[in-house]
Amino acid sequence: MTAPSDPQPAAPARQTTTYLKQLFAQVGFTIDAKRGQNFLVDLNLLDLLERSAGIRPDDVVLEVGTGTGALTERLARAARHVVTCEVDSRLAQLARDKLVDCNNVTLVEGDVLASKHRFAPAVLAAVDAALGAVSGGRFLLVANLPYCVATPVISNLLTLPRPFDAAVVTVQREMGERMTSPAGSHSYNALSVWIGAQCRSEIVRILPPSVFWPRPKVDSAIVRLDLEPDRRTAIGDLSRFHDFVRDVFCHRRKLLRGVLVRMAAGQQGSAGREQAKELVEKVFADMGFEAGTRAEDIPPDRFVELCRGFSSGGGTV
Repeated sequence: MTAPSDPQPAAPARQTTTYLKQLFAQVGFTIDAKRGQNFLVDLNLLDLLERSAGIRPDDVVLEVGTGTGALTERLARAARHVVTCEVDSRLAQLARDKLVDCNNVTLVEGDVLASKHRFAPAVLAAVDAALGAVSGGRFLLVANLPYCVATPVISNLLTLPRPFDAAVVTVQREMGERMTSPAGSHSYNALSVWIGAQCRSEIVRILPPSVFWPRPKVDSAIVRLDLEPDRRTAIGDLSRFHDFVRDVFCHRRKLLRGVLVRMAAGQQGSAGREQAKELVEKVFADMGFEAGTRAEDIPPDRFVELCRGFSSGGGTV
C-alpha cells in the first residue's frame, strides 16, 4: 500500500455513530480526546468534503487524520494517489484493514509534524514521491483536520516550495473564520494575512457538533482555500513575510506606528529609535496610512507592500 498506481474502486465506509461504536467495541478501542478524535458521521458531509475538492484523476491528495479510513476510501476513488497520516497506531491498523485493496494509498503512521514549524520528513517524502510519479497533477489537502494541528498544518504547507494547489478541510469554526476573515473583522489576525496573501478562501458550510462523534463542544466549518501563485510570488521572501506578520500581530491592538518603531529600533538605544521613527514615518507616508492605523485594518496585499517597504528601508524582520 505504498506505490502510486491507478485508483482501485471501493465502496464507501458507512461511518455512522452506530458503526463506529460497534467497531471500537469489537477491537477494544477507546477515544483519545487529546488527539482531537472527533469522527465525521454524517455521510453526506463526507461526500461534500470530497466533492468540494473537485479532485481530478491525476491529483495527489494529502489527508491528515486517517481515522478509520472512511474519507480516505472516497479520496482514493477519485485521486491518482492519496498520502494519509495517522498518529494513533490503533486507528492506523483499522485503516490498513479497510484500505487493503486501495493500491493508490500510502498510509504514514506517526505525527504529521516534526515540530510546530516543520512537517514530518516521512510525510513530505511520501507526497514528493507521489507527485514525482505523475505529470501535471495537482497537490491537494483534503481532511477532517484534528483541531490541535489545524493551524500548523495549514501554515506550514504554505511555507513549502511546493504548497498545496487547493485545500478543503474541516476545522473549528473560529479558526475557519480567521482563515477567511477580511481586514477590519474581529476575527482578522496573522493567520488571516498569511493565508489571505496567498489564497482565495471561503467557508463552504458551518457544521454543528451533532455531525461528529464524539461531539465537540463548538461548531466546525468546511473551508476551501485556492492558491493564487502570482500573489504568492509577489511576496518574495516568504519566511521574512511570515515573521513580519507574526511580529506585528503580537501587538495587534496597539497603533501600528509604535509597533513598527519598536521593531525597527530593536536594541539600538535612543539613536536607533530616532532612525526607526524616520523610517516608519516614510513608510506611512509612502503607503498613505493614517496615524491611527492598526494591523487589523490592513488587507493582506497591503501587508505585503508594508513588509517590503519596511524591510527595504532597513527595518528588522
